[in-house]
Amino acid sequence: MEASNKLRVAVVGCGGMGAHHVKTLAAHPAFELVAGCDVNPAALGNLPAAAARYADAAEMFEKHKLDLVSLILPNHLYEPMVALAAAHGACVFTEKPFGHTLSSCRAMIATLQAAGLRGWVGGQRKYAKHFREARDLLRDMPLDFVNVLFTYFWGPAFGDPGWRGDRARSGGVAVIDSGWHVLDALSWLVGDPDAVVCQLSYLKSHPDIDDKAAIQLRYPSGAIGSVVISYTLPRSAMELTFAAGRRSLCLDYNALVAFDDARETQRIKARKDEPMFMAMYGELARAFGGDASAYVTDLARAERIMQVVDACYRSAEQGTAIEIVGK
Repeated sequence: MEASNKLRVAVVGCGGMGAHHVKTLAAHPAFELVAGCDVNPAALGNLPAAAARYADAAEMFEKHKLDLVSLILPNHLYEPMVALAAAHGACVFTEKPFGHTLSSCRAMIATLQAAGLRGWVGGQRKYAKHFREARDLLRDMPLDFVNVLFTYFWGPAFGDPGWRGDRARSGGVAVIDSGWHVLDALSWLVGDPDAVVCQLSYLKSHPDIDDKAAIQLRYPSGAIGSVVISYTLPRSAMELTFAAGRRSLCLDYNALVAFDDARETQRIKARKDEPMFMAMYGELARAFGGDASAYVTDLARAERIMQVVDACYRSAEQGTAIEIVGK
């Protein structure tokens, strides 16, 4: 892609996970990384030499006409930054989740729509080739059962969790943060549930951190789902099983395996070191260009995922099933 046709992009939040976004955008042929912003000077060192550096996002927006800004920030900072981007005519891409509450998510969507702009949200797993092939197989399976195990270890939860340990800023942890990977993948693979039952456990040392979740899902088709999420167990795994009568499909980090009864009918191994961030931004470029088939999560799906997140927390608090009925 010629430089004049590249999407002019900046990154706000260049350290931590933001460093991966900076590196990817600097190398991706569809983008021109023109600037970055971070209050930490050391994080700005992740930017390529040609990119301008800012400690103040408002100054960055005033000095650069941007097509898109990637916001890689704590959950509670997305809403004001989306408003700033919209005021300067920039579309947005954020890391997951899209805000810290459902109301915040909807406020950001309203802000972007009022400005005639668009937004997208991260979630890398669906860019793995064997996940994409699983989606093709699932289109022909009238599902009756879904089962998911997702475990992840984040050591700081036991010590100093920072903003994640404050429910008012993070919105929660196991469901909204770690669980976004699962809920995004399920939404993309099989659609969205219409009812949720959820139970949570919390760290005694940090009672705002829901570190484990047991979620039951009901789908409009009548299929049921079971999702177990952990934020503080030492094993890292994502295992998804889908069943449709005698047919089943098992999907994890390593492979996709299809079965008929107990007979294995297909096995597709994961590609090692697959560049999922590059694939994600490639899909974002396609979506920006108007390709409705792009895999990247758009605002409509982000809102549906946040509805499920919200239903999970309300179910745990109220001790009852929560119906999801749209806006």
